[in-house]
Order: sequence, then C-alpha cells, then structure tokens
Amino acid sequence: MNPCTLCPRRCGVDRSRAKGACGVGDEIRVGAIVIHRGEEPPLVEGAGSGAIFFCGCPLRCSYCQNSQISHLCQGRTIAAPELADFMMRLQDAGCSNINLVSPTHYTPQILDTLESAFRLGLNLPIVVNSGGYETRECLELWGRYARIYLMDLKYGDNHAGRSLSRVPDYWDQAREAISFLWETVGPLELDREGRAVGGLIVRHLLLPGMLSNPFSVLEFLAGLSLDIPFSLMSQYNPRFYQGESPEMMRGLTRDEYQVVLERALDLGFTTIFAQEMNASGSYNPDFDADSPFGDLTRLL
Repeated sequence: MNPCTLCPRRCGVDRSRAKGACGVGDEIRVGAIVIHRGEEPPLVEGAGSGAIFFCGCPLRCSYCQNSQISHLCQGRTIAAPELADFMMRLQDAGCSNINLVSPTHYTPQILDTLESAFRLGLNLPIVVNSGGYETRECLELWGRYARIYLMDLKYGDNHAGRSLSRVPDYWDQAREAISFLWETVGPLELDREGRAVGGLIVRHLLLPGMLSNPFSVLEFLAGLSLDIPFSLMSQYNPRFYQGESPEMMRGLTRDEYQVVLERALDLGFTTIFAQEMNASGSYNPDFDADSPFGDLTRLL
C-alpha cells in the first residue's frame, strides 16, 4: 500500500497519506454489515450470509447500485478489533459465511483482522466477493484465508470496461484472475445442508443491448470448465446509470435475458443460477436506511 499496487490500476499512491484510485486511504471504511439473504442459494442457506460491505472500489462502474459506498464512500471508519468482533457476531447469529464485499483495496488490513477473528474462534468460510478486477499477486495473499470466491465477470471485452467502468484492461485482468482461481480452488463445494464451503462462483450482470458482451463471457468460462457455477443476473436498473449511452438508459428485456440463459444451457454448464425479471426492482440498496436492501438484519 506504499506505493499501492493491490489492484490492477497500480496507482502507486502512499495510502497512509492520500486516497488511492479506489477512493480511500489506509483506514478500513465499512458501509454496512448485514445478514444478507439475497445472494446465490448456497451462500445464504440457513440464517443467511454475513455480508460486510466495504467503502471504495477499484472500479468506477457508471451504473453501480452501491455507489453510495463504492463511489461516495459513505460509511464509518472501523478498527480491526471491532471488525473482528462484528465477524463473531455474524457467526453467533447463525450466518453460513463471512462475505467480504469489495475487499481488494483493504486486503492487508482485512487479513490482519481475520487473524484476530480466528483467534477469537471464527470458523466460518470466508467469501471474497469481488468485481473481478484483480491481480494474481493480491489473490495469492488470500490463499490461507478465503475458501469461497464470488467473482464478477462484468464484460467480455476491454472496450466495455473502458466505457462503463473506466479501466483499460478489465477483460484481460478478470480472465487471468478467474483462470487462476479455478486452478486454485476449483468447483463449488457444498456441505450436507447445501451450504457452500469452498470453490468458485462466477457472476455476470447482463446489460441492455448486450453491451456486456455476454456470449464472449460464456465462451471463455466454458473453455475453462463447464463445472464453474455460472450466475446470470437480471437486476440491472437504469436509474443508477450515470452516462450517455442510450441503451444503458433502459431496462433489460426478457428476450435479452432469455437468449443468454439459453446459450448457457446449450453450452452445458452444470450449475446455473438465474434471477427473475423483477430483480431490477428488488436490489436497490439505500445504505442510509436501517435495512439497505429492505429486509436485511443490519448490525452496522
């Protein structure tokens, strides 16, 4: 972090003195800590997923539904011992895992926090829930700590990453990251109750007009392995979009979603998670509210 090279931007900022490209310094800032029931079924089996939403982000997606915390960094600075206590509270509440949402730019601090939490008795699987813009070097740091990787694969080309997330090399970096994780952690593993205990899940948020190039995404993943669980999301909501693309100013159509889902089925993926078309109205968080997503138990 001095200079910071945690994400592929490698901005080189001394984050003890200034904010990095992610928008934050070296103190942990958290937007919310909740018991989340809106993730993929194996992650929420039981009481739910213990989700910790971190402020800031290496990406600058023009349609981010979490922009209050990812772009504006609304939240609270929290010390590692307090964060470890919150992890224990999530475990005591019966959560199936500790779900670290956008943790990349805090990796060293979170790993120190996890060491403390393990000493306190934390034994839940750790989930790295990432936008997919990762370096192999940073992912290697998580090797002793994380067991589950919930990775976005947002785009099937670099052009979309440049225009919609303001990074020049998203497709290149995300492919390398997901290939590395597949080699490292392999397919999703479930316990007898159907809870995820290890492995990789890849998400793709379908954008209107196929701007995310979903068929390229599917072909890449199928080339790695059809055993990679694929989660196709329909929750894009144009009200979050801050840009000038006419296509992005409308919602996703049922036909657009169906044709991509059918392609995934035709390719033969062994596990596919699908969303209803009304998901765009269900995932509109307000991190100033007592319950950001409407029905979550919030601890912070």
